[in-house]
Amino acid sequence: MIMRAASTTGPMQHRESRHSVRGGRRVFAAALLLGACLFSGSALATPPAAAPADALIPRSILFKAPTYSEVQISPDGRQLAYLHPLDGVLNIWVAPIDDPAAGVPLTRFDKRPPDGFQWSPDGRFILVLKDIAGEEHSQLWVANLAKGTVVNVTNDPGAQTKIVKTSARHPGEVLVGLNLRDRRYRDIYRIDLETGERTEVYRNADNYIDVVADPDFNIRLGVRGNADGSSTYFRLDPGGRSELMTIPLVSLRNSRPLGLDGKGRLLMFDSRQSDKAGLVSLDIATGVRTPIADAKRADIVDAIFDEKTEALLATREDPLVGEWTVRSSDVTGEFAAIDAALKGAFKIVGQTPDNERWLLLETAPGNADRYLWWNRKGRTATELFSTRPDLARSALAPRIPVEIASRDGLTLPSYLTLPTHAKLGANGMPTTPVPLVLVVHGGPWLRDDLAFDNQHAWLADRGYAALSVNFRGSGGFGSAFMAAGDKQWSEAMHNDLLDAVKWAIDKGVTSKDRVAVMGLSYGGYSTLVSLSFTPDTFQCGVSLAGPSNLPRLIAGMPAWWTWQRPQFENRVGNPATAEGAADLMRRSPIARVDAITKPLLVTIGADDPRIFPDQADEIVDALVARRKPVSYAFYPDEGHVYAKDGTNISFAAIAEHFLSKCLGGPAEAYGEDLVGSQVELRAGAGLVPGLERAFKASGGAVTAGK
Repeated sequence: MIMRAASTTGPMQHRESRHSVRGGRRVFAAALLLGACLFSGSALATPPAAAPADALIPRSILFKAPTYSEVQISPDGRQLAYLHPLDGVLNIWVAPIDDPAAGVPLTRFDKRPPDGFQWSPDGRFILVLKDIAGEEHSQLWVANLAKGTVVNVTNDPGAQTKIVKTSARHPGEVLVGLNLRDRRYRDIYRIDLETGERTEVYRNADNYIDVVADPDFNIRLGVRGNADGSSTYFRLDPGGRSELMTIPLVSLRNSRPLGLDGKGRLLMFDSRQSDKAGLVSLDIATGVRTPIADAKRADIVDAIFDEKTEALLATREDPLVGEWTVRSSDVTGEFAAIDAALKGAFKIVGQTPDNERWLLLETAPGNADRYLWWNRKGRTATELFSTRPDLARSALAPRIPVEIASRDGLTLPSYLTLPTHAKLGANGMPTTPVPLVLVVHGGPWLRDDLAFDNQHAWLADRGYAALSVNFRGSGGFGSAFMAAGDKQWSEAMHNDLLDAVKWAIDKGVTSKDRVAVMGLSYGGYSTLVSLSFTPDTFQCGVSLAGPSNLPRLIAGMPAWWTWQRPQFENRVGNPATAEGAADLMRRSPIARVDAITKPLLVTIGADDPRIFPDQADEIVDALVARRKPVSYAFYPDEGHVYAKDGTNISFAAIAEHFLSKCLGGPAEAYGEDLVGSQVELRAGAGLVPGLERAFKASGGAVTAGK
């Protein structure tokens, strides 16, 4: 049994989904621009170290979906399910466990891939969560393996589905939450997986933002969101309701239940009595809390138990490089043998029911991530497949873990990738400074890690250094590190990024006139902040789904985000008060649009439910009116996270030519890379070398009037 921290997503977070594997999935999400920069001759005096243009790794390989991802073992141990492309869209395939090449598609989604899936406890069904057009109204699709059918049992495009519980005691059913009656809150339904029939079993009259069920499908706990951002858990007993615990805001992102057993014991990651989340058991009848494993250097994010005895074997943390702490002497030698057999850090992502094999996901420097079987008796590792076999013969630059000191004494876990063909000195840094791209993650309560990242691989192949920083507010490093980002948007959080750029300059990685910035969601906001608050530091930037107007962002949250609105009001700001609205506007890039002088690319999807397109429209219109260098790529068929291969490849093509003009690296010809998307160029197409010609050749038309 493997327990891992479930991700919680908010308006500024992208779901770690689709395009690279790291236990959860992460997306490049339509790539990046580094815009038609206005550069001095000195900026390109030394061209970046890169392969010739005809030797570049094709964008069509780097930015298509992984070949294999999200591998899961069936409950009987006889089959594997995994995501694999079908006609350019990730779908679920099923194969015999020892013959994955014999896999056949179970689903045939033709527009968007699943957001997630899991086996039913008896292995007869696969439960799939997937939205329709990117609006994140997850529908529950039930795939019947025997019949070969895939049925949407939610069948309401405006509703959002959450799987509450599956149980071996009820293998043919699932307990779900559906916001059919009230879009803000979910009632609980029991669904028959064979027929799709659903029965309401709990009417959420008390407006709980979540519930916890036991293996008999009894609703045992209700979770109430409080105005101060905390969450209170109530026992829901036949005799009435009583309070069990409150998780304060400071602990909320790294404290969460993992499961409730039939004896009323709640297993959870918990940081309420420490800075970093440990593993505990909580008796919900008495409230007695029993520590199981304390964290060492970062939040515990994975725990593996023996399938037969349920004894805790090991826990995993990720302070900079993922590391396991052995919790049972029975497996001390085994974990040492895995470390010796593998080339890099690993996760345990599956176990066979007989407990004889573990499924590992390895991250090795200079390689795409790969799946391996670990034979526990023979203590041998056998490769199952690479997540991206098309890159097997490509020279990939390794991501280097580094720790960077902030100006006020925090340690920022970060990852640097140097150009693939750069000449390095004795200190491991380039002998001559190279252009640098600062890549800012979303959330902001997500994090970067060491897993394969196609953004970094792409940039390094084109002759650029790529740097990703876990600034304060990032998740996984304890409660205090996250809380240090409260009310610090555009301030201390941004200072961390500036400190990282200075570090790179001081180390000789780059020079001060050769730095670009880009990012998705919060990273998109950070890009806008970089160009509007500190315009002299960056030569250009790309904002992918980045909000420009913070009061509008928080005030406009959709109804089904009611559960987390208090977190944003307390961690970011509250637009409902005059003081709060003024402070949020002060930290909004739209209020400093006159300071933007460097080229910017803005892009967004029409169906984005987190950052509405008017956030992009507002800042683009303001820049166009002021004759500032801005380009705008709009995707009418995408959401917050770009899902289609054609979208990601097309935007990478635009970004690459922008980058070439800005920082001087090579660019692969457009070729057919714009043909597979629905991109609309709404502003500044002429700023991108060759874009108008390539766009018209693909059958597109530049929007007039911008």
